[in-house]
Amino acid sequence: MSLFPRIIIAGEESGSGKTTATLGLMRAFSKRGLKVQGFKTGPDYIDPSYYEVFTGRKGRNLDLWMLSEDAALELFERNSVGADISVIEGVMGLFDGAYPDDRGSTAHLARVLKAPVILVVNAEASSTSIAATVLGFKLFDTEVRIEGVILNRIGGEAHLDHVKRAIEEKTGIRVLGGIPMKDDISLEGRHLGLIPAGEKPNLNDKAEGMAALIQNHTDIEFILKIANHSPHLPSYERAIFLGSPREPIVRVGVARDEAFSFYYEDNLDLLRFYGCEIVPFSPLRDKKLPPNLDMVYIGGGFPEVYADVLERNRELREEIRGLAISGLPVYAECGGLMYLGNRIQTVDGKGFRMVGVIPVKTVMDSRLQALGYREVCVETRAGLFESGDEFRGHEFHYSRLVHEGELRFAYRSTGGAGKDGIYIKNTIASYTHIHFASNPQSARKIPERIKNMLG
Repeated sequence: MSLFPRIIIAGEESGSGKTTATLGLMRAFSKRGLKVQGFKTGPDYIDPSYYEVFTGRKGRNLDLWMLSEDAALELFERNSVGADISVIEGVMGLFDGAYPDDRGSTAHLARVLKAPVILVVNAEASSTSIAATVLGFKLFDTEVRIEGVILNRIGGEAHLDHVKRAIEEKTGIRVLGGIPMKDDISLEGRHLGLIPAGEKPNLNDKAEGMAALIQNHTDIEFILKIANHSPHLPSYERAIFLGSPREPIVRVGVARDEAFSFYYEDNLDLLRFYGCEIVPFSPLRDKKLPPNLDMVYIGGGFPEVYADVLERNRELREEIRGLAISGLPVYAECGGLMYLGNRIQTVDGKGFRMVGVIPVKTVMDSRLQALGYREVCVETRAGLFESGDEFRGHEFHYSRLVHEGELRFAYRSTGGAGKDGIYIKNTIASYTHIHFASNPQSARKIPERIKNMLG
């Protein structure tokens, strides 16, 4: 039996049904008493929020564009300790990665983790031809071990029997089940993907429905057998979590509620490990920040959806503004940048007052404004960062900034607008979501930098 049982749930394309299969398997395994660790391939924040609800463990990201292969292996092993099985959801289609190669793809991660793959295929409008599709996936990269197929949106027993026989005869890959068409278990979405799990009051019913669907229509025992026979993890050089955890030297308030939920959990773990006490607060509900903070961290999310509530919480907005102006370190990403601006203008043209530290108005648009990986180089000391720091991250938003004053930018960004990281005193805010483990040498210095900024 493998020391780290694991399975990757990949799709032939986006929309094939891999999220339904992933979540259903996670819940089904959990109902059997297994400790399940969920991972998402790529930079997505929303899918991991569901993993926590379905498994009871924080969902994690593994992104091989932002992270080195050694870093991905370290984070996988660290977060899989204590789990009976790790279930890794792919991104887009199995071989879809950063152009022009497959870097960051599900296939890339499968090769690095030596993880077996289950391919989810949408069978709704096809039959025998699916066997040709599966054969192509099998032959495309023989280092990627496709150990089974789950067929989604099956029309009935006859449909399943026909496709199953064709796939197994032509490819030698076992069909592990067929999920029938069942729209009532689908998850609702909005402009950045699924609606985050924290906003779904009836999610437990959905989870039970997905688990029942998987239990009734797939061979869970064989899937467990595949995971349990995963090879040993490759050796790697540890570079992120070194030595023993440090006692807290600074208190960091982290905005966490329905409006702000986009964080890489490993970023927070890294801060904790090297000396930050993480203290959550809610910009929606808390009238005051937690006491004795040394920094405020505001991640991404959907402030535009809750703009009216954020505006009404004037007391907290004014406290954050006053602390930022006084020089308290504030770090914000995407939704956090929007919140620190003067106003948010929603798609219907309504405007709402925000914190007012950054002299910008954020205007929501119905069209995507930016999407892609970013490499940022810090060109001037600002907030948490020193000149010369380099990080990798991701940008994805429907909003745009209207400048309402002079702006100074700390980052040179490749792949985006060229400039990012607006800074004022010790506040720095950007559209780019940075993964701290893309540069652990600089990230581990952040607690000391916070302390030094405070004198």
